[in-house]
Amino acid sequence: MNKKIFIIILVILLIMGICILKFNKKVEIVKVGEIPKAFTPRSVNLPIKELTKSKKNIHSYSKVSDNTIYLTFDDGPSYLTSQILDILKEEKVAATFFVIGSSLDKYRDVVKRAYNEGHTVALHSNTHNYKQIYSSDENYFNDLDTIKAKIYQITGVNSRIIRLPGGSSNTISKKYNKGIITRITNKLNDTGYYYFDWNIDSMDASGKLSSEAIYNNTILGLHHGTNIVLMHDASTKKTTLEALKKIIEYGKENGYTFAKISKNTRAIHHHINN
Repeated sequence: MNKKIFIIILVILLIMGICILKFNKKVEIVKVGEIPKAFTPRSVNLPIKELTKSKKNIHSYSKVSDNTIYLTFDDGPSYLTSQILDILKEEKVAATFFVIGSSLDKYRDVVKRAYNEGHTVALHSNTHNYKQIYSSDENYFNDLDTIKAKIYQITGVNSRIIRLPGGSSNTISKKYNKGIITRITNKLNDTGYYYFDWNIDSMDASGKLSSEAIYNNTILGLHHGTNIVLMHDASTKKTTLEALKKIIEYGKENGYTFAKISKNTRAIHHHINN
């Protein structure tokens, strides 16, 4: 072999060896299922952003358990509602407010506060006038649509949680329209509404009971499971406000949790008498 050709072959082999060594340094051993670093997107090396955003109006104070108390307030808002909200905030307890339309203009900010602080703002009635709303099915649903629209303007939520004036067991509606409660409740169920009665009555509706009597009526009715308590925050129900903190303290001391009503809450329905 010519000496010159031999040298050329040696140089070529040397260059090839150097290239092979450099290539091997870049080769990465990758386990099955791993992504080679060379192909890892740049974003993977950036701080991971929180994937779940906190949802508006999710109240951490609303805790459903095997023994749950649902504090519900009818016929508000009134000047008492803000004081009730103060107690609920202090005690870290969620509740439900079945409001009426006649007070909304004056206490709009209070209703907005209740919603912003995570309570359920639900529908009771626009007028709470039994004769008017129970005179016909059409009148009832017109009244319901009106209060629903007012609550939407304040909270931005189309509430579908309802309490009928007098509850579904009321008999006064018979004076104005026989069978109307049966028809109304059937339609509510068929159109995606959720109506709730109660299984504990604080008996504060008259406005004449002492705070001690309201307290006793409430705690003596508590039992295992779902406890939906009927109370009121109309302007004449000051003793309800006075009893509230003690009721909450009793519930906490005896292993109850407090929650607001949602569409997933076990529905308490009375026997329909009309």
